[in-house]
Amino acid sequence: MAGTIPENYIEAKLSVSREMADAVCNYIIDNITSGLVLEEEDESTVTAITFYVTPDKESVFRTGLPLYLSDVFGSLNQAPPVVQEKTIKNVEWVEEYKRSIQPVRIAEDIVVRPHWHDRQPETRFDIMIEPKMAFGTGTHETTRSCLAVIRRQFRSGMTFLDVGTGSGILSILAAQMGASRIKAIDYDVAAVNNARENFAINQISAPHEILFGSIERAEHDRPYDFVCANIIKSTILPMLKRLVSLTAPGGRLVLSGLLTQDEAETTQALIDLGQLRFEIVIDNKWLTYVVDRQ
Repeated sequence: MAGTIPENYIEAKLSVSREMADAVCNYIIDNITSGLVLEEEDESTVTAITFYVTPDKESVFRTGLPLYLSDVFGSLNQAPPVVQEKTIKNVEWVEEYKRSIQPVRIAEDIVVRPHWHDRQPETRFDIMIEPKMAFGTGTHETTRSCLAVIRRQFRSGMTFLDVGTGSGILSILAAQMGASRIKAIDYDVAAVNNARENFAINQISAPHEILFGSIERAEHDRPYDFVCANIIKSTILPMLKRLVSLTAPGGRLVLSGLLTQDEAETTQALIDLGQLRFEIVIDNKWLTYVVDRQ
């Protein structure tokens, strides 16, 4: 019967390298479910992905996902990951999903929490989310670093550009800190929808736009006081010149999603653009550049 809540779900788990996690998560989000739980141990190169499959998505889970994994990993001459599964009852799924997403405290007075958890004490910036994306729950090193940088350097009245916004939590923190205008962009439709949902949950009143696309959605904008691009090197470097031009002189440009092996190339690219004043925040094997725009 249409609208009937299924009695059972499939809980599926697989582990992939961190470098492949985005691609696999995007396939799952686009084709199976937007509810993902990621587990990444410090110093580990592996990301564990857990997701839940409803009966109407079981066919693509059993046929489409194995074909996708075989094609993607086969093109890299790698064996596809093994997908483990078990059947759980609806009530168990809801409770398991909620238990798996816990509040995260960052920079002492920021807490990122699922909206079903109560506000924690000693929290100045309380960011509520509907956790649906691979990144953006506050647990990943790049997200933690970006939030800490914003907390330290963002000032009330600044304008804020968020390229690769994901769940929108960087923009939400900027709004809570008094941003005068926000533009958040992502090329993933699921991310855009999730960011809009999270803005609504947090009752963000600052003028803002949440748009599907990439940096071209800000091409004709006046330079921003604070720009964040938490993506990956292969996306950041081709747009770096435009990211710099979209950052007002004296403003801050934050680049993240970079690994330690990306340092030499990223540093040289900034120097080539005349950007000589920057610091690098390191969290495990991940780098976040904080550029004082010249």
